[in-house]
Amino acid sequence: MAEVYRSVNAAGSVAAAENERGEMLRRAGRPGEAAGHFERALAALGLVGEPDPGTYSAILNNLALTAYQQGDLLRARRCLVRSLEVGPLVGDPVGRAITYDNLGVVEVELARAASGHGEPPADGARARGAESARARGTGRTRAEVHLGEAEGCFAAAERLFRSVLPEAVDDYLRSVLNRVDAAEIRGDAERMDRLTRHAAEVAAHQAVAPENALEAVTMRGSFLHRHRDRPRRAVELMTARLPGLLVDCPPEQSAAALVVLLAAAGATGDPALVQDVTARIAELSGDPATAPNKTATNKTATSRAAANRAAGSRAARAMSVTEQRGNGTKSAAKSGRPG
Repeated sequence: MAEVYRSVNAAGSVAAAENERGEMLRRAGRPGEAAGHFERALAALGLVGEPDPGTYSAILNNLALTAYQQGDLLRARRCLVRSLEVGPLVGDPVGRAITYDNLGVVEVELARAASGHGEPPADGARARGAESARARGTGRTRAEVHLGEAEGCFAAAERLFRSVLPEAVDDYLRSVLNRVDAAEIRGDAERMDRLTRHAAEVAAHQAVAPENALEAVTMRGSFLHRHRDRPRRAVELMTARLPGLLVDCPPEQSAAALVVLLAAAGATGDPALVQDVTARIAELSGDPATAPNKTATNKTATSRAAANRAAGSRAARAMSVTEQRGNGTKSAAKSGRPG
């Protein structure tokens, strides 16, 4: 009996150590190597008669993140579904909400790929054929099927988040931002209006991270300008909120927010604000081509480049590597999440 006990403990320790190594590699931007460690962690847990469900669920979530980073959306989805199957045993509503939200993000990306706005899933024709059959059975396109699944996941995440607010307000905001992406793919401007307004309100909470608050304010400002043709309201919102946020945010994210403000300021015909914002972008980017005394052509080119970087940042937000509490995990079983 003592030998069995030592063997089980050893397997648990191996699983925790492999998960920790995988987490370090994932954060370092090496998802392929990280995935190998997470798989070995799962294999070690398989030697334990009754593995800790929190650890098991967290490792599956981490494996899903690495699959997402590698562009394997279908594998990411499978891992997240398995994680949710373990989730009810954990008793952690925040961790379960995060996993639902992650799964919603994956479904949104699958919808984007199916609608021609992204690369196709990496899992091959068999899975795509199954999706097509499912779509035919409901009379919907593959993109619509994925968006329907995403909305179901986001709704489940919202119910769980709201049950523990304000504890999980930062994660809740990230989930709202992800729902905006789904509404945008659908072309549902009314829903985007409601969600971006709500996100900007939630972003004012003191427990929200500056990066998430800036994302929410930027998204609301962009919506007001681009979808509602109200650049002055976008300028009022962003000039009121950005000064308190930019100082605590990464330069590239700050520059992306300022690009949105620059476009709105230009639409209002405010040359002084345009010059001030352009100078601030130049300061953040270190690009001499963005200096205020350059031509309007240079300003436009700079705005376009920063906007492209902003689009990349939004895609990266989906599966960020910020540390979260995971699905009821212990300290050795950390789990990341999509944004």
